[in-house]
Amino acid sequence: MLRGWRRAATVTTVLFVGCTSSPDIVIAPTSPAATEAPAESFKIEGLEIEEPRWKADGDNWRLVLSWLAPTGLTVDHYEVRRDGVTIDDDVRTIIFRDGDVEPGTRYRYSVAALDAAGQATRPAVRSIKTGEPSVAEARLEGSFVVHMDVERASGTKNPVRGGAISFSFEPVCRSGACSVRWTVRKSRAEGILRRDGAAYTAALRTPFFVRNCFGRLTKEDLDVRLRVRAAAPLRHVWRATKIEGSIVEISSHPRCVTASIDWDVRGALQN
Repeated sequence: MLRGWRRAATVTTVLFVGCTSSPDIVIAPTSPAATEAPAESFKIEGLEIEEPRWKADGDNWRLVLSWLAPTGLTVDHYEVRRDGVTIDDDVRTIIFRDGDVEPGTRYRYSVAALDAAGQATRPAVRSIKTGEPSVAEARLEGSFVVHMDVERASGTKNPVRGGAISFSFEPVCRSGACSVRWTVRKSRAEGILRRDGAAYTAALRTPFFVRNCFGRLTKEDLDVRLRVRAAAPLRHVWRATKIEGSIVEISSHPRCVTASIDWDVRGALQN
């Protein structure tokens, strides 16, 4: 029994010595995690602005901005400014659509990226002067203050003087440019003016300014030729703002009066 016990003890000793005599284990220090450069050292590049073919009804009035994501920076979101004012501070893509714009207007945009800590890159900056629909596409609508000057006059009892009066135009369509119903304040003149591009014309039989022998307005022959000369965006519609043209007025009443007046017409949309 003693001999057996010694053999076991010997084996145990060998195993113990074998365990304690193993070579030392060297653990290499962990490399520190790579740290991104500060956001302010980056700059947004490739800012582009796409504009539409501007339509008169305003349905497609928007600008599309696009840019390149900065390489080497983990972007949390982007901030877009227009003319120095933030219009969206939480853009999550590299495309932004601005629907609050108008034709014929200059805008200055800047785009910056922000990291999770809210630190911003240097912005990309770009300006644009937007295009416009043609004047011929302007919607002729509303009241115009019109100055009428006499070019020629004959057959009238009293001297004819020009002056200012109000013309009103009511389009016969729901949107865009089209023919209009024309009415004149302080006169019973009215009729449909047919549109051909920027021109509006009509040959009408309606009262205008010449009175008969009894001092009453009666029907006359009018040759109306007006043209839109300027337009601007108003309430998201491309609207006519200035008109000019001529009106030839002929009033013929047997044994009473035969008069004619050629008017030069210039007007502007009332605010």
